[in-house]
Amino acid sequence: MYRTDDLVRLLDLEPTADGGWAASPGAHDAYDGAPLERRVMSFRTRLLGAEAPRTGWRRAEADTVLVRHPPHGPDTVLLLWTRDGEGRPEGRPLGGFPATGDPFQLTVPAGRWYALELAAGGAGLWSEALVPAIAFEEGARDTAWPELPEATVPAAASDGRPLDKALGLEPHIEGGYFRQYYESAGTLETGRGTRPLANTIHYLLDRDSPIGYLHLNNAHITHFLNAGGPIHYQLLSPDGVVHEVVMGEDAGAGQVLVFTCPGGWWKASRLPEGVSHGLISEIVAPGFDYRDQSVARADDLARQFPGAVERLRPCVRG
Repeated sequence: MYRTDDLVRLLDLEPTADGGWAASPGAHDAYDGAPLERRVMSFRTRLLGAEAPRTGWRRAEADTVLVRHPPHGPDTVLLLWTRDGEGRPEGRPLGGFPATGDPFQLTVPAGRWYALELAAGGAGLWSEALVPAIAFEEGARDTAWPELPEATVPAAASDGRPLDKALGLEPHIEGGYFRQYYESAGTLETGRGTRPLANTIHYLLDRDSPIGYLHLNNAHITHFLNAGGPIHYQLLSPDGVVHEVVMGEDAGAGQVLVFTCPGGWWKASRLPEGVSHGLISEIVAPGFDYRDQSVARADDLARQFPGAVERLRPCVRG
């Protein structure tokens, strides 16, 4: 497990005004010819440690999706605090307790105050996404913490259920398992019809379903590692070049916690031999719709990308 200063260095994080450290933000733009200034989702990775164990309170005029990352040991507790309509704080753990059905992602509705606290453990690492996209510096801030009740934290011990059952995941057409957790109420018009600004899922590969078969989506998809791994990805760009990405905790070996697959690229994922599972969150922006998805067929792949077909054939369904 990395120390806080290791994570700051390896992930190229900078101190933030409201506590902890953060990476440079990324964003999704609309597709199908919409102007690039129409950003539909912005995101960044954040860190708390013993030297900076809490953020200030803030609220944004956008939904905020919070996604928990490893490394998180059994004694690491990262709490999300929100204020109800009368300003009373309510705390709940952000991920790390799948035996209770708690997801590794939570959403704070637009306009609600929230803060995060590292209640125990060496480092708390997460990503946050704003839908629709606004600058992270925008929005009201409040550094004062009210008197906080003790948040109820469930036991981290597993109840023996596999992750797909604990999190209520269903088999996916691409392989693996999934469940949608969030969909923006806001929409935008694309050349393919009306789509939500963004939606999110958990996606799991395990020993019983270790391959996410080659498929294409028209929207951009950002992937956030929650647990397990490493997971190996192969991405095929429209010009026929195969790119490889490894999602995992070993930043020193070039593994990543977050990456974006651009809309219009083919993508496949798999677990290496000996890896039991890999759980991620995906944010699709503009939002996912099955009408925007294609699953690869071997004959079509051979015709369109003859130079890549042998390399990708093991990840083509059927």
